[in-house]
Amino acid sequence: MSTTRDGAYPGQRIIVLEGTHNFRDMGGYQTADGRKVKYGIFFRSDELTGLTEQDLAAVQALNIKTIFDYRNDYEAQKKPDPVFAGAKNIRIAAIQADQASRINMSGDAGNADRNQRDIADMIKSGYFKQFRADTMMMEVYTKLPLGNPSYKRLIELIQHSDNLGLLHHCTAGKDRTGVGAALILLALGVPEQTVMEDYLLTNETMKAFNEKMLNQIAEHVNEAELKNIEHIFGVKEQFMEAVLGSIKKTYGNVDTYFSEEFGLTDQRREALQSMFLE
Repeated sequence: MSTTRDGAYPGQRIIVLEGTHNFRDMGGYQTADGRKVKYGIFFRSDELTGLTEQDLAAVQALNIKTIFDYRNDYEAQKKPDPVFAGAKNIRIAAIQADQASRINMSGDAGNADRNQRDIADMIKSGYFKQFRADTMMMEVYTKLPLGNPSYKRLIELIQHSDNLGLLHHCTAGKDRTGVGAALILLALGVPEQTVMEDYLLTNETMKAFNEKMLNQIAEHVNEAELKNIEHIFGVKEQFMEAVLGSIKKTYGNVDTYFSEEFGLTDQRREALQSMFLE
């Protein structure tokens, strides 16, 4: 795993930018048949609104043709995406607005102070005593891969090379983006264990920011509440396992899922793999 020192360029897994915490190239992962996902085709990130001028230039150099946003209207209006020359912006909400507000507490990287105030208000209201965060997250993840218009559009987009490079993102780049990234990698033939590794990498990229937020929150809650809140920060294996389990429970296996959920037949998957594997 490599990290850039002075800007974004293809061939690196983690791309360091001032205005994001979780910007990554999805290339380099090995598939079950020994090929590798090409670098410079698929990118994933947290929110983009905090990108600096230097960041914008670095992202522009990645030759991204499509920015795909999983956020809802409120999130996008509050933190609009930048517009890049030669790139189209597409946004289709992946989950309902109330769910987004619950899972995004660790994602407001651009304004940690305000995020802390928002969480403080939720603590005072007794919000974290009223629900189980782990149960809520499992419910969100179980529903995400099924009948989701956002992912249907994503899978449609990636089948056409003129839409790529593609950068997909949400607020923290961990849940909605994590599932979207998993679907892309699975469609390309990347094994589930490797898909899980890519998903869990968020815990490294967001580690410092999440620790800072949790330390601030710890001053205002008891231990039980803090444990509850921790489920919303970072990512956990059982969440992605819920996605895979939901797919297999509904369709039996991943191949049938792609064929019936997205019309991504074996032939279309082979064409996809021919374009984006090496």
